[in-house]
Amino acid sequence: MKINNASIQNYKSFEKSGWIPLRQINVLVGKNNAGKSAFIRAINLMQTNAEMTVSDIRLGNTECVVTLQLTDVDSRHFQFDTPNLLEKGTLTIRYGNVQNGSLSTTSPSLSFGGGEINAGFIPAQEPDNFIYTYLSKRKVRAFDQAVDRMRTLGVEKDLRFLVSKVARLANSSHERSAEYDRLCQKILGFRVSTHASPEGMQAGIPVGRFDYIPIESMGEGVSSLLGLITDLCIAENNLFLIEELENDIHPEGLKTILEAIIDKSQTNQFIISTHSNIVTKYLGAAQDSTVLSVESTYIPHAVPTSNISPIEATREARMSILRQLGYELYDFDLWEGWLILEESSAEVIIKDFLIPWFTPKLSRIRTIAAGGTSKVEATFEDFRRLFLFTHLETQYRGRAWVVVDGDESGKSIITKLQKKYGNAWPTDHFRAFSEADFERYYPERFASKIDEALAKSHNDKPAAKKSLLEEVKRWCDEDPAAKTAFEKSAHEVVELLKSIEFALFGKSKHAQSNPGELSSTDIPV
Repeated sequence: MKINNASIQNYKSFEKSGWIPLRQINVLVGKNNAGKSAFIRAINLMQTNAEMTVSDIRLGNTECVVTLQLTDVDSRHFQFDTPNLLEKGTLTIRYGNVQNGSLSTTSPSLSFGGGEINAGFIPAQEPDNFIYTYLSKRKVRAFDQAVDRMRTLGVEKDLRFLVSKVARLANSSHERSAEYDRLCQKILGFRVSTHASPEGMQAGIPVGRFDYIPIESMGEGVSSLLGLITDLCIAENNLFLIEELENDIHPEGLKTILEAIIDKSQTNQFIISTHSNIVTKYLGAAQDSTVLSVESTYIPHAVPTSNISPIEATREARMSILRQLGYELYDFDLWEGWLILEESSAEVIIKDFLIPWFTPKLSRIRTIAAGGTSKVEATFEDFRRLFLFTHLETQYRGRAWVVVDGDESGKSIITKLQKKYGNAWPTDHFRAFSEADFERYYPERFASKIDEALAKSHNDKPAAKKSLLEEVKRWCDEDPAAKTAFEKSAHEVVELLKSIEFALFGKSKHAQSNPGELSSTDIPV
C-alpha cells in the first residue's frame, strides 16, 4: 500500500494544507516548529497507537480531518471483507472537540469506486500494521527484557520491544537473518544477538564464553540504528515515519543507514523529517524521491499556519536548501572539474606546484584529498550524490577523476570503482599511479629521506611523511630548479594532469592538432 496524496485540515499548525503529493521517499525540511512533526503525526493517525488529544485540534476549530489517497489498498490493514487488494481508495480520519472539552472520534472511512465503508484504525501489530514509527521520543530508559510473541510482533512508538525484535532476527534459521547480519555489520560494524539476563534477555555482543556487553552500555545511536535495522529487515509494503534520523548517529553510520533506506524504498515508503544536509542530499538524490519544504507563517496574536510544498527541481532551489541546512558548497558550481586523490601529500604537491607549473588551466578544477584508500569511494559517492541532488549530474559526469597510490589497496579500490560506476563514468577516470607511495615522485635529491620516512612504523610514518612534505614545499618555493626536477621525477603525474587538462579544455593554441585525439566536446555526458 502507498499514500499518493495527503491533505490535513485543522490539525495543529495546519489549517488547510491542500493535496500534498508523496513519493516513495519524502524528505521534510524546515526550521524548528515549522510543522514537520505535525505532518508526520497527522499521517500516523491512521494507526491505532497514534497519540491524539483535544489540544491537537487547531485553536478555534471543533474538528480536524486527515485525508489520504491510497493505491494498492491491502485489506489486511483494515476491517472489511473485500478482495485482498483495491487499486485505489481514499481514507478519511476525523477527530472532534465536543462541548465538554473531550475528544470524539469516528472510525476512519474508506471510499472507493463510488462506495464507502467503515475501515477502522490500522492495527499496531505485525503483520497487519502499515506504519513503523521512529518519532523524536523513541528512546526508552530500559528495554523490555521479556521476550514473547506479543512483544515480537508489537509495533510501538518507542524502542521498548527492541530485545524481542533482535531475538527474532538473530535466529540464524529466520528468513531475514542473513539480511540482518549484513546490515548490522555494514551499519554498526558488529552483529548484535541476545543473551540471558536476570530478568529474561538482553541484546548485546558476546565477550568470551560467558560474558556479553548489553546495548544499554553502548551509545544511544546504537539502539536507534538497531531498532531501524530490525524493522527494515521485516518490512514489506509498509510506511516508515521517521523524525530526525540523524540524532546521536555518526555521519559515516548515518550514510550507511541511508543507503539501506534507499534500497528498501523499492518495497516501502518513507516520510522523514531532518535538519541534516547529509540526509537531504542522500535521500533527495534517490529515485522516486521528493524534498518537501515546510514553512510556518507567524502573525502576532494569531495561530501560526504551516504550509508544505515540494522543492523545485532546479539547481538554485536545491542548493539554497543545502545552504539553509549548513552545507558548505565551496562554490562547487564554479569549478570545471574535480580531482580526488588519496593522500594530502599528493593533493598539496599537485595543487600548489605541478598544476601551476605544467597545467595552469587545471587551476579551475577542485582537488580533494580523501584521506586514505578506505575513504576514496565514500568521497566520490558524496560528490556524485550532491550532483544528483542539485541536478548537475549530467553537467559534471565525465569531469571528475579519482587517482590513488599504486599499492594493493589502491589498485583494489580502483577496480571496485570501475566496476561500480563503469556504466555511467569512463573507466579511465579511475586510476592508480604506478608507484605505491606518492613520495616516490619527489626529486632524486630526497631519495634517502623518502626511504627513511617510508621505512617508519605504521604509527610513526604519518609524521615522517608530513615533515618530508614540508621540506619539499620549502625547496619548491625557494629553488627555481624544482620545476625541472619535478618534471623529470614526476613525469607520470605531469602527463596525467596534461591528459585531464586536454579532456576538459582541449589543446592550447600552441599545440599541434591531432585528429585522432578527443576534444572537450567528446567528454561523455
